[in-house]
Amino acid sequence: MQGKGLVLTFATVMALMSLYYLSFTWYTNNVESKANKEVQFKMDSLLSKSPNLTVAERESYQNSFKNNTLSRLSKDTLNLGIVKYDYNTAKEKEMSLGLDLKGGMNVILQVSIRDLLSDLADKSQDPDFLEVLNRTTERQKASNAEYIDDFFAEYNAYKQEKGGLKLAAPSWFGTRNNSELININTSDAQAEKVIRDYIESKVSTAFQVIRARIDQFGVTQPVVQRVGESGSGRILVELPGVKDTDRVKNLLQSTAKLEFWEAVRMNNDIAGYFTSLSNRLSAELDSTSTAAPLISKMVPSQGGASHVFVVPTSDTAEVNKAIHSTVGKSLLPGNLRNFKFLWGNKTIRDAANQETDLLPLYAIRGNAKNEALMDGGSVTSASADRQTQTFGNEVMVSMQMNSQGAQNWYEITKKFNQKPIAIVLDNLVYSAPNINEPIAGGRSQISGDFTFNEAKDLSSVLSAGSLPASASIIQADVVGPSLGKEAIQAGILSFAIALALVFVYMILFYSGAGIVSVIALITNLLFLFGILVSFGAVLTLPGIAGVVLTIGMAVDANVIIYERVKEELFKGKSLKESVSIAYSWKGAISAIVDANVTTLITAIVLFFFGEGPIKGFAVTLMIGIFTSLFTSVLFAKLLIYNRLDNGKTISFGNKLTLTFLKDAKYDFLKFKKTAYIISAVLLLISVGSLVTRGLNLGIEFQNGREYKVRFDQPVASNEVAADLANVFVDEEGTQYHPNVVTIGSSNQIKISTKYKSEDDSQEVDKEVEEKLYEGLKKYLPADQSFDEFVNVGETQGQALGLVEYRKVGPSIADDITYNAFYSLGFALAMVFLYLLIRFRKWQFSAAAVLAVFHDSLIVLGLFSLLHGIVPFSLEIDVAFIAAILTVIGYSINDTVIVFDRIREFMYDHPKMSFGKLINAAINTTLTRTMNTSLTTLFVIFIIFVFGGETIRSFMFALLVGIGIGTYSSVFVASFLAYDFSRKSLKNRPE
Repeated sequence: MQGKGLVLTFATVMALMSLYYLSFTWYTNNVESKANKEVQFKMDSLLSKSPNLTVAERESYQNSFKNNTLSRLSKDTLNLGIVKYDYNTAKEKEMSLGLDLKGGMNVILQVSIRDLLSDLADKSQDPDFLEVLNRTTERQKASNAEYIDDFFAEYNAYKQEKGGLKLAAPSWFGTRNNSELININTSDAQAEKVIRDYIESKVSTAFQVIRARIDQFGVTQPVVQRVGESGSGRILVELPGVKDTDRVKNLLQSTAKLEFWEAVRMNNDIAGYFTSLSNRLSAELDSTSTAAPLISKMVPSQGGASHVFVVPTSDTAEVNKAIHSTVGKSLLPGNLRNFKFLWGNKTIRDAANQETDLLPLYAIRGNAKNEALMDGGSVTSASADRQTQTFGNEVMVSMQMNSQGAQNWYEITKKFNQKPIAIVLDNLVYSAPNINEPIAGGRSQISGDFTFNEAKDLSSVLSAGSLPASASIIQADVVGPSLGKEAIQAGILSFAIALALVFVYMILFYSGAGIVSVIALITNLLFLFGILVSFGAVLTLPGIAGVVLTIGMAVDANVIIYERVKEELFKGKSLKESVSIAYSWKGAISAIVDANVTTLITAIVLFFFGEGPIKGFAVTLMIGIFTSLFTSVLFAKLLIYNRLDNGKTISFGNKLTLTFLKDAKYDFLKFKKTAYIISAVLLLISVGSLVTRGLNLGIEFQNGREYKVRFDQPVASNEVAADLANVFVDEEGTQYHPNVVTIGSSNQIKISTKYKSEDDSQEVDKEVEEKLYEGLKKYLPADQSFDEFVNVGETQGQALGLVEYRKVGPSIADDITYNAFYSLGFALAMVFLYLLIRFRKWQFSAAAVLAVFHDSLIVLGLFSLLHGIVPFSLEIDVAFIAAILTVIGYSINDTVIVFDRIREFMYDHPKMSFGKLINAAINTTLTRTMNTSLTTLFVIFIIFVFGGETIRSFMFALLVGIGIGTYSSVFVASFLAYDFSRKSLKNRPE
């Protein structure tokens, strides 16, 4: 064997590198296993003494014990001579697990490009400018383009419609602030470049701010990256292992716009305004109305408080509506025109320091220009403190300003000495302390009714800086840690069983050569996981599926080679000569390369168009293709030749398997008409079901919110749906009926709702969660609070409550739909092109692509026909698209093996009729088709049964798709190639 030393050297180096990178994970798991045992012992001891601790208290103690234990154990250093590192170093380099395996949250933030455009135009109220913005916002609902691209498209269309518009106009972007870059002489093309550069700059700023906030939050192995085209305004944030998801949402979406205003205490003008407003609104109501006057719901503040009213939280919406109504604005007296009425950031406490449902309302005003007295741009650092003497609070936030800010702050506190100053963050008043004396030096404190975590988060956003525009979560995936732990257990179990089955099957069927393939498979897995860790790739459940498919491809390569060896042995050639032919390009290698390249094309398409875990699946598959080719072809060849060169022999089967289908001479073409009828019936049923029943589309394709909830008892999905429909009612009285299905066991359901799905705001996220809790309360443990429901803990060893959450906004749903169809079409086009180049006959390419289309349509039809019938969810989501693309890759792989043999026979047997040639090609590859399909289907079936609910739908699509793909490669693709090619093969005998 040529190049033996090179292959051995490369394999040795790769093995050592893989072991090195995997050692980090082994070491951290070992340390954490010791820590968990110690923590469990301490918790058992604590609970025996204090059995009545709440869930929150238990979690707090457990976290404290774990942190202290890990801190102590992390000081130990692993020293193996060449390799030396401690726990913290190893933790940074260990294998990263995805959210579906570890729990945590993954969100896509959308920075408002509309807000940025409005800011650049100095908040212009020009009717034409606002019209273009509104048209752009409307266009975005059905557009896959970026907001900035649609804005210029709408501007150009409106300009043609109305005429006389110019981007550099003073009422557009030619403002005084922009005069250096945009003036009256600036053309639209020049202005567009300036605007695009501005948007890109601001989005980059937002990205830096978000990343700085995450760094200060202290999450292990966070991912923060921009997604989409330049200027899209989308930022991906992935936080593995995080539990307090509401806290993270607040941290991410807060613009951190800090401002200082004068807080005006209650006076006659303010009291008179609200009394007049209440009287006017009461008079306009129908005389039969029993609604209480507005003023009766507002309690005036006493004793010099800095707020003017306190209002029950249930009535704040009515107060807001009244203040901002036409009547509310018309009644506002002249001396209050420059006032703003803002709410406090949280409810007040009573004299006994107990939480109430009363929210304070503040009256604030600014300078002569009706602007804030000062903003937070001067803040250079901030920190949370537990003690203070200035305002008498236990927890507060200390700020340090720069020199200019310190001077301005001194002048303000001097002017408003003995008066309250409202500290406003994102239009909420955090506190309004009384200024007792001018504050010099620029160091100040924000007091308020904070918890220490709230103070830490506030200091984080102040230190990181303000976002240049509002940001909203347009897509979110939240997986509870307990669910992730279950997914790991299910994934590892199914993977181990599947792997053992493959090993046993290969050894039983191919004897000594089977042992070589097992060694090559183990080496393949070592290389694959080692490379994944070295690249910092994230392993997900679909990624594990990619590993399984890698095993299938590796087995396929071995089977193709071994079957070719057997063919040559049957022709009377020596063992060494047979092995040499099998490992040649003309033997088995060309078919293996063709099959792997078509799968690689699918993986590349998945990588560029997939989302989240699917991208991880594609990375695993791409790496797996190369490791499989090396281990199954070069490394296995090295092992076989090592025996042969040393005068030893190696068997490629036993008495039974060596003769298995040896002389197969089935006339497959006589089943052509039957196969066409079967396929036609399956296609008609599929199309009929798609037309009549449709598909169970996931929220990725239609937007909305999805929740997975687990109970301590079985629940009926129809009863839950009815209860939730009663609470999912909007302000207009419209009732939204959620889709509720049982997932796995009868105590776990998945709830999808379109209630306020067009609104991405954090307030609506919280509102929907509260309504969900309200509708499900009777099914939950009696003592489970809303916070415990949302941030799931463990109840008697079981996670109960909201264990998984997903949200997809309208804009992201449109993009996902577009990418899904585009990726499918693009993958088929690339495969067609590759086959055309390799086989130089369009008939082969067309037959392969039509067969794949046949397989995909039948899988879609089955998902349509069986959803709601089988006891698991058959939802069309991003994972399903990955499954379809995988089926395409596998089906093409299978078809190419047959086509490759047809091509070989066409050259070797020029006088053989094309019909006999087709039959001979199918018969000689039949053992390979059966072995590869059986081993792959075994693996997928095991994962389908034992892999857990998270990927059951995904594995079902693969199971069905690969089964149908195996059938179509023999009975559809080959027959189509025969029918398409008959006219072009006129010189061949029939």
